[in-house]
Amino acid sequence: MGFQFKTPRINIAFEPGHEYHGLEVTLRKLTLQEFLDINGIGEVQDMHAGHQLKTMGEKLLSWNLEDEDGNPVPATSESVLRQDKDLMIAICEAWLGGLRGVSAPLEQPSPDTETSLEASIPMDVPSESLAS
Repeated sequence: MGFQFKTPRINIAFEPGHEYHGLEVTLRKLTLQEFLDINGIGEVQDMHAGHQLKTMGEKLLSWNLEDEDGNPVPATSESVLRQDKDLMIAICEAWLGGLRGVSAPLEQPSPDTETSLEASIPMDVPSESLAS
């Protein structure tokens, strides 16, 4: 009995405050050859956005996208090509980031505005004119 590998999936959900917050998309990852091709490394030197977006459409498994009338938009390559350019580019960029292993941004730093002790320690010796 052998090892059965199941192609991993990438789930995309935009953070609160993002223009596309609420949109959820699931896509398949790529084979090694597809990954090389989409990054312009393989036999197909075709790294332009059109190729990436078409490949993304082929790997699209599901999304919760609806049209302006509230009807579900089918998760197909054809549907990808009929959607808003900026929306599809945002999905594609998130998918490509997931393929490359780029994780979601870390939480924002604390809004604490106090200066740390290290930041208040002078790093240069003052010149003689300033020291007197």
